[in-house]
Parts: sequence; C-alpha cells; structure tokens
Amino acid sequence: NRDEIRNAISSIPIDPSGKEMMCEAVGKSVAWHREYRRGGRRMMLILVTDESGDRQNNNEYLELAIGEAKSQDCRIYCLGRESVFGYPYAHMRWKHPQTGHVHWLPVDRGPETGFVEQLQTNGFHRRYDAFASGFGPYEQTRMARETGGIFFMLPTLESALVRAQGNLDERRYELEAMRAYRPDLRARIEVFADRDRYPLRTLIWKVVSDLDPHNNKAARSVEVRLEFAIDLPSFVRQARENQQKAKLLIGYFGWAQKLLEEGRKLRDQEPEPRWQGNYDIILAQTVAYQARLYEYGVALEEFIKSPKTAPLTKAPNLHLVHWDAHTVKKTRSDESLPYIEKSIELFQTVIDNHPGTPWAARAKWELARGFGVDFVPDYDRPYTKPTGPLIPVPKY
Repeated sequence: NRDEIRNAISSIPIDPSGKEMMCEAVGKSVAWHREYRRGGRRMMLILVTDESGDRQNNNEYLELAIGEAKSQDCRIYCLGRESVFGYPYAHMRWKHPQTGHVHWLPVDRGPETGFVEQLQTNGFHRRYDAFASGFGPYEQTRMARETGGIFFMLPTLESALVRAQGNLDERRYELEAMRAYRPDLRARIEVFADRDRYPLRTLIWKVVSDLDPHNNKAARSVEVRLEFAIDLPSFVRQARENQQKAKLLIGYFGWAQKLLEEGRKLRDQEPEPRWQGNYDIILAQTVAYQARLYEYGVALEEFIKSPKTAPLTKAPNLHLVHWDAHTVKKTRSDESLPYIEKSIELFQTVIDNHPGTPWAARAKWELARGFGVDFVPDYDRPYTKPTGPLIPVPKY
C-alpha cells in the first residue's frame, strides 16, 4: 500500500538537531520488527538517505547494527549518495529567506573508507569541495555487503552542492580501472590492525592526521585566511599575521614531504593500488602546497606595498565587503619555481599511473588550480534586517 508508506514517512517529525543517527536507527529498527520473522517470513530493511550519518554514532553502532541484522537474517538495501573522495563532509548552499545571506552548510557525506585516507586540507584551509569518490559511504556499503543487500547510488545531480572545479557529475570514472581501487570494507578494527602489517598506511595516516584542520590541536596551525579587510590598516595586520602562519605551514608540508620521500620503499612494497595512489597524490600535494603558500606570502607583500583598488559599490545594489585570495596561473617569484616544476611532474605521474580514477582526476584538478595567488574584490548585498523573528540557520 503506497499511500500507507507515504503517510508513515510524512508522519515522521522534523529533527532540528541535524544529526542523523543512521547506524543506531538501522539496528533498532531491525530489533523492533523482529516479530515479523515468525511464520517463516523473511526481513529486509530499505535505507533511503542523502547523508552518511553522524560519525560518532556510526563508530559506535555500525557493527552492532550489522550484528542485529545478521541475527534476524535481515538484508539491508541502501539508496544513497556517492561519497566524497577521502573526506567526511560535503557542503550545501542555503540562502537565508530574510537576510539574503548565503550559507554553506556541512552535511555528512563520506568517506568511502573506514578511515580518511586523503589530506583534509586544500593547502590553505579545510576542504569544501565534494570531489566524487566513485563509491558509496563506508557504513552504508558495508551494511549492505555484510547482510547480503545492495547499495544503490542515487544518480541525480544536486544543484546546491559545492563541487570542485572540473569535477562535475557528467564526468564518470572508468569502471574497470576502479575495480582495483575498491575501498576496504572490513570492520574498522580489522583495517586498523593492518597498520602493523603495511607501514605505508601508518605513514599516510600520520601525515593526514597531523595536517587535519578538523583536529582542534592542528586547526590554528594548518589554515590561513583567504578573506581580507578592505581598509588598508586592517589588511596589513591580517596579512602580517597570516604570512607568519603560511611560513609555519610551509614547514609542516615540508616535513610531510620529507617523511613521504623517506618512505618511498614502503610505497614500492605496498600491494594495493589504492594505497599506492594515496601516497602518490599526497606527496604531490605536499610539494604543490608549499609553492602556493609561498606565492600567497609574496602576493600579500606586494599588495601591502602597492594596494589594489576597486569601486566601493556596484550595480544594482552591491557593496565591497572584502578582498578574496584566489589561485591563478601567473606566479610572482622565482623561489617557488622548483617546487612548482616538481609538483607538476608528480601530478603527471599520478595521472599516468592511475588513469580513470579519482586520484588522476584530483591531480588534474590540482594542476588546473594554478600555483599563483591574486586578490579580487568581493561584493555582496547589504544586510537586510528581518521584519519578524529571525529564522534560524538549519542544520542538515
């Protein structure tokens, strides 16, 4: 009875917390309906979701949910979204109906593996892209596989999703090439135990963890400002502060580069193409990010010495709010050239060795970003004061 199903779904109240307790809900749903097995009936659970679920809840309840489903011989079929490549979050565009201000709201959308295997930074700050992984979120695909179900990937585009330039959904990876790069869907505890058997994985996890902007201890050290004040004294103050941060961050990426280069033999001993790809792309990124950060510092210095100008207003009703730092093709210094040349070579190696995969696509995207930095004026509409109570920003 489709109407009965629709009415049941419509009767579910809206949860303002924004947290999806997916794995806990799956386990409790199976346990709640275990009486349906009486009389020889078989059970299946159909999970329809556009998120990967709250990370802490997933960690606590994934294996419990799988165990409950197996005990009831219940297959789990999931209809969900493609995971973000090596990253837990995507961001959705939401425009406030009263103020007109645009918010980029985080949603849980990955990763495709039990633990993140990619850098969580784009070199300047935490990632905001939704670069496609080619696979479903780890928890959903694992639940489906372990219970004999299937994960179905929703094919439709999401117009409000923040995407990486050059990573639009019309581009698809090559199926045959991707088979060798399938994520490890074993239980997290088994994956974790393999760190002792495969030292390269321990090395990569250390680099990823130490440079993770979501790590409260590291966040202040591994992110620099990209929006700067329009009045020169404030710009100079912000620039000097972030030039120092960029200098430290160059050192961090240099440390990571050295660590990875010293572990080159471990890469050659690694049997899995996925982990070889992880090593290759992260090494290339650590070199490229040093070049971009150096160019960032030079661009700030040149702006201080010769400030750019822009109209304070633009038609129809836009006001200059700040200067945005953007990556561009043109570079400003000779000092960054050796790093640029080396990173280009490394990215090209990724493209050649991992064709038709997210690793190659990510390398192409990094090359397309350029290595220079420039400042462009950013305009926005003036703040609109609400006439009634302010509508709260939703939590997706």
